[in-house]
Amino acid sequence: MRVAMNRVTRWVAAVLLIGFAASTARADPVDLVLNPSPQEFSNTCQSYSMGLAMAFHPSSPFAATTPTELRELERRLRKALTDSAAANNHPVATREDWKVAVETVSNDVLTVSVESFKDLDPAMQFVAQKTAISNPEGLGDVLSAALVSTPVMMSFTRIESSDYKPQSHIVTVFGVQLPNASMDNTAHPKLLLVNSAVKYANNVKNICAQEALSDNDRYRAMVSLTDNYELNLFGNTKPYVITYISKK
Repeated sequence: MRVAMNRVTRWVAAVLLIGFAASTARADPVDLVLNPSPQEFSNTCQSYSMGLAMAFHPSSPFAATTPTELRELERRLRKALTDSAAANNHPVATREDWKVAVETVSNDVLTVSVESFKDLDPAMQFVAQKTAISNPEGLGDVLSAALVSTPVMMSFTRIESSDYKPQSHIVTVFGVQLPNASMDNTAHPKLLLVNSAVKYANNVKNICAQEALSDNDRYRAMVSLTDNYELNLFGNTKPYVITYISKK
């Protein structure tokens, strides 16, 4: 019975996906989620994540549907980000610099919006609302990526075996598996995310000469639905910060 239901579920999902693809005027860069490429450098997670989120925005002036197009967008955002940080004497780029970067690169079509929450439950409810994906486990990666409304960006200190402390790592989130009951602040709901900097075991990649590695070769990218992570919390008042691309 379970096998039969699984077949029916896959058939329905395929029909829905085909119907969605035929009805939408916008070609979503789903392959960038299903087969992601790593970020270019160790310090470009912000620009990679913003670029990926911009690629899914219906008002985006950029058609980023291939790794090459996403890389170009990542580079343009990175330059605008570092220029803004330097102009404002910020040793580390802030979300104000993110805002400037997106507005600069998109010619004021898009901007960066930020929402902060005191507790985890309303933060995750907001993620579900923005992405329109509250059951990625049931939908699967393909339908979740195809049907996502607005990807969000969140900060992590660890995702599975990749540790990013003492810094943090920005990742694009495409949905959250909401439980039936409210969550306390110790919960770890499953998140569907694209991690652009999955670290190799012991930071080692098998290659003849380590010096032959470029910076982006030190990482691989992965889409996963996981509850094995630690969020980066910002202060004590409203520590749960959700960032997303919006129309200016």
